[in-house]
Amino acid sequence: MSKDTAVLIFRILSGIATICMVSSPSLLMYRIHKQKHIGVASIFPLAALLANSHVWMMYGYLEDMWFPVFSCFLYGECCAVVFLNIYTYYCSDKYYVIRTLVVFLTILSLLTIYAIVGGLGYTGQTTKSVSTIIGIFADCAGISLYGAPMEKLFQVLKHKTAAFINVHMVYAGIVNNIVWLTYGILITNWFIMFINVLFITVNTFTMCLYVKYDPKTHPLEIGWDTH
Repeated sequence: MSKDTAVLIFRILSGIATICMVSSPSLLMYRIHKQKHIGVASIFPLAALLANSHVWMMYGYLEDMWFPVFSCFLYGECCAVVFLNIYTYYCSDKYYVIRTLVVFLTILSLLTIYAIVGGLGYTGQTTKSVSTIIGIFADCAGISLYGAPMEKLFQVLKHKTAAFINVHMVYAGIVNNIVWLTYGILITNWFIMFINVLFITVNTFTMCLYVKYDPKTHPLEIGWDTH
């Protein structure tokens, strides 16, 4: 198999994996809709999904990486908006949700303004240098996406139950990361390689915790106040 063929295959696989990954919270959203409350679900992974998708979408645009980067993360951003609307609707503490989203949206707005102004040449930078800076922020956004569940991992260790972990998102994430790491190696993109090595490490740790504290054998204590 030639390198060009391998790149094409993993470009397609990366696109499919990303679509699956960003769609994975839909199972949680369906459960929230049926229950009419958010349970132990956190706002941070969803807000981080929005941030990660938006910044990677901008990076894909600046680098002319229309597929899978730009198009798939544009889809991810649309999914995140839908998920956040569902979460906000069923959340009892809407003020907390709004405050969290204001912080995320303010940062994203500043980055978007920089990408537009810089991309048009008004900062005196080349498009490549602007895309490099956006690439750094894309990795930071990715870290926030996988750092967000750390909030819940502390709860897992405290209560000895993995009921706080959205395992579907973890499974989708680790498959997505392996495919993207391979694609990053094939095209020698260090931003893609770095962030996915980190993601694989975090997801593996999270999966180990889930196996150890499986909610079926370690249920959440009845009457525990999730808020």
